[in-house]
Parts: sequence; C-alpha cells; structure tokens
Amino acid sequence: MLAHADKYCGHVFDLLGSGDVNLGPDIDWHADCKTGFTWNKRTYFSDIKIPYGKADIKIPWELSRFSHAVTLGQAYRLTGDEKYAREFASQVSDWIDSNKPEFGVNWSCTMDVAIRACNWIAAYALFHDSPTFDNAFLIKFLKSLYQHGLHIRANLEYSEALTSNHYLANIAGLAYLGAVFPEFREAGDWKTFAEQELVREMEKQVYPDGCDFEASTCYHRLVLELFFFPTLVSVVNDERYTGSNHADVCRNIFGAAYTDRLRKMFTAVLHLLKPNGMMPQVGDNDSGRLHIFADRDILDMRYLLTLGAVFFKEPRFKVKEFGFSAEALWVFGNGGHDIWNRFPERPLADIESIAFPDTGWYIMRKSNDYLMISCGSNGQKGNGGHAHNDKLAFELCLEGEAAIVDPGTGVYTPDPSVRNIFRSTASHATVRVDGQEQNTIRPGLLFLLQDDTRARMLAWSTGTDEDVFIGEHQGYTKLGSPVVHRREIRFRKRSRTWDIADHFSGSGTHTLEWNFVLAPGADRKIQIASETLCPRQETTPYSPGYGIMRTTTKLSCSLEATLPYTCSFVIRSRKEELP
Repeated sequence: MLAHADKYCGHVFDLLGSGDVNLGPDIDWHADCKTGFTWNKRTYFSDIKIPYGKADIKIPWELSRFSHAVTLGQAYRLTGDEKYAREFASQVSDWIDSNKPEFGVNWSCTMDVAIRACNWIAAYALFHDSPTFDNAFLIKFLKSLYQHGLHIRANLEYSEALTSNHYLANIAGLAYLGAVFPEFREAGDWKTFAEQELVREMEKQVYPDGCDFEASTCYHRLVLELFFFPTLVSVVNDERYTGSNHADVCRNIFGAAYTDRLRKMFTAVLHLLKPNGMMPQVGDNDSGRLHIFADRDILDMRYLLTLGAVFFKEPRFKVKEFGFSAEALWVFGNGGHDIWNRFPERPLADIESIAFPDTGWYIMRKSNDYLMISCGSNGQKGNGGHAHNDKLAFELCLEGEAAIVDPGTGVYTPDPSVRNIFRSTASHATVRVDGQEQNTIRPGLLFLLQDDTRARMLAWSTGTDEDVFIGEHQGYTKLGSPVVHRREIRFRKRSRTWDIADHFSGSGTHTLEWNFVLAPGADRKIQIASETLCPRQETTPYSPGYGIMRTTTKLSCSLEATLPYTCSFVIRSRKEELP
C-alpha cells in the first residue's frame, strides 16, 4: 500500500493495463496515456466524442475516478506523514483547476463524476484531521463536491426502457453527498432520492436469485459495491446506528426486501468464487470498482465475503481457506474484526453445488473441483450490453487451479475488432456451428448483443455422487439448415471426471468447432479424451483484466457431421488415469 501511495506521489499510475506510466509533474487529466490522444478541455461535456479505434476514453475517466486517493489516505493514516495529505490536496486542486464544471472529458460520463465524488469523500474521511487542509483548500474542495452533486442530479443516466450500473453509480454519488454533507442546500433531497432509487434499482437490476441482471460476474461485483457502500453510508449516518447493528438499520431505512436481496448478492459471491478465490469471467470485465482498499488481483473477490459477513453478521461467509480480508478493517474498523472473530470457520468443502436459475448460472463443485456453466439470457432486459456469446460454455477448476477459462474482455472502444473477438463464440468453451455466432454481433454496436440463443436449462440435479446439467440454445436455428445445440454435463464426484455430451439436432451436414481456452500453464494439467475429437494447440489472447493482454493456450478441434449428431468427451486432471 505504501509503495503504491509513493508512486502516486510521483504521479506514476497503472491505468487499465497501461503498466506503470509516469504522467510527469503536471498531470494531463484529459489524455489517454496509452495513445497520447487528448480531449479538448474546453469542449462542452455533452459534445465529447468517443474516438472509436483511436483511443480509450476509459483511461482519463479511470484516472479521474481518483480511486488512488483512498490509497493516499490509507498511507496517511498508517504513517501520519503529511506528504500524502499534501499530494491529495495538490492533485484535487489541480484537477479542479483543469476541469471547469460542465467542460471536458471528465464531466461527460455522469457515472465517473459520481464515482469521483465517492472517492474524494472516502479519502477525505481518512485525511479529516490533517493540518494540510487550510480554509482555502476546503472551500475549493467542498464547492467542487457541491458542483458534482448538481451535475449528477441534472444529468442522471436514466431511461424508462433500461437503467444499469451507470444509473446506479449516479445514485451512489448522490447518497454519499447527501448523507455526508447535510449542509449542502439540496442534501436532504439528494439523500431521500438516492435511498428511494436504491430500493427501486435493487428490484430492477438484481434477479430474485441474487445476481446482477447484466449477465456478467464482474459487473455483479461492481453493482454489489454500488449498492453496498451507499447503503453503508446511510446506515452509519443514521441515528439508530449503534456501531454493529448494520443489517437492522438497513432494514429500517430500506426495508426487508431490499436487505434480503443485498444479502443474496453476497451469497451469490460465496458460490461463484472458484476454489482459488477468483471470480470466473462470465460476460464483460472492465475492472470497474467503486472503492479500492487493498492491492489484489482484479478477479480476487474474496474481500466481498468479509464485508458481507460483518455487515450481516453472517457466519456462512467466513470460509477458512479465504481468510479475513484487510478491506474490512478500513470499512468497519477493529469492531469489524471482532465480529468476524466470533464466527466459526467453515471449510471450502462445505460449499455445495447450486443453481442461479434467474440468471442462468449453474455451478458444480466438490472441495477443490469446480465448474460453472452459462445458460441464461443476454441480460439487461435482452439488450446484452455486457454479455458474451458464451451459452453452454463453462469455466473449470481442477484441484483448486484454473483449467478452462473465459479469456476476458480485452478492451471496449479503442479497438472494436478486439472487443468482438473476446465476446465471440470462438473465445468460449462452447460449440460454433458453420463458423457462425450464437448471437448475431452487428458491426459498430459494441454494447448490443442480439438475443438469438434463447438459452434454457432442461434438467439440473445435484447429489452426493453426481451433478447433472442439461441445457440447450436456439442460436443456430437462424441458419439455412437450422441446428439446436444441447449440452449435457455430468460431474462424477467419486472419479472426479466431467462427462460432456454435445447433441446437435437438425438436418444436413455442418462444421462443428470446439474451443477450450486454458488458463496459463493448464495445458500440463488437463486431459480431454474423446473418440472423435482430436484437439490441437493454438496460441490465443487472454485478458484477466480490462486492457491487460496476454497469451495462453487454446485447444481447438473441428469436424464435419451429418445431423442429428452427438459428440462426447471426458475432462479430468492429468493426475488421474482415464478409464
């Protein structure tokens, strides 16, 4: 943490896969440091354009979210060194001077305006007793926060047709500003509005099974943070809060239904996490966060369980192998650790297979073996903005280590071709028919995925010895000679094998193609045995976080078949002998 804070003092940042970049003594808040592209800071915010194929607008947005300000505040609390307070004040003051309200790239997306306000407030809470902050800075700082609130309220990312994580971030910003600064003239209205909208959006954006409706595991994390932290801010600023009765006050403010679904969001994390504590990448991963209190792998989401355990006093979330996450100390203080210590530990082996039927996610597991299947809608009420062509695809862990993975997202607008490669059928552990996409990907529509698949689960059962999943999708019925793909997966727990059968109904001869993207190094750990499939190794891109581009191995195989046709194969660890 201190090392990162010192880098920020030297204006060295790693922005969405850029690697450490020194932005120089005078930070250009309007530039994409990867390409050198700069937005005109005098352009009215609504006239800002996304330069598709030229630069990544998310880079200046990410820098100006100021998640690094929390790290500076943590360093100050740990050391008492005023240099961190001076750096915070200097960067905030410079940002205000360089970003006139309503002008430039950093006012163009209300979501990012709101997240910046939340991070400034969270950081200031850590710096609150610093003598560095004189009246001149405080007036400038508070004036800008007030302007942030006015901008958010006037430019909500709301539509009657669809609201998503963007609108939820808007609400979070107003919740923080309204609760923490009651002196602002509109604070009461902002707070009331935000609390009401949190309840409405929980009903709209989170399925009854507890998963976010955007068909993305990483957006589930972002949306959970966007619900949890403003809820926490409302709770701890309520007169009924006594220091540890978080869930009770939450019910009083937001109601029992909201509180129960928030708990279910944490429960979903408990079951979604792989045995190594990493989240599978289903759908988009833009590395989005509200607050970052510790340096950890982008896909390491164990900390959410600690936060949920303390807030809800829920011992189910205390998994022995995952341990206590330091984030909870910053969020709840030592009292949070005391609550945690009172819970008994549960072993990873106690977490059972589970279905999330509203979302279409199915998880088979026993101890350190794990498989997650995607068989749901495109999300976002059919819009599919953050969905991938991953129907009937799966991620697999063997003996606690990632084996077959979803390769991630790459980037969004700076390279549309990369965006479409990563969300394509060929990038997922499913079957491509005649070289076509499951769901049509239309040129230029990077945040729309036509819902051709209409995927559905046909059978799901779990037991001591075996789990069974059967599902199908209609994505290839649009072909001249229609095809329906049905997949059956049997997890035989005693032999630790995964028996998979792909059934193709229809007529005519078709080209069938399987692709299994392997986690780095997993080619030495996994066996895929079949009488008909002969996998060949290829190098393929792998993106474990937004903007991070690596390579790994993909096992690919294809064949011509006259339908109806069935292909079966078995997956297991190389440590086990195949029958």
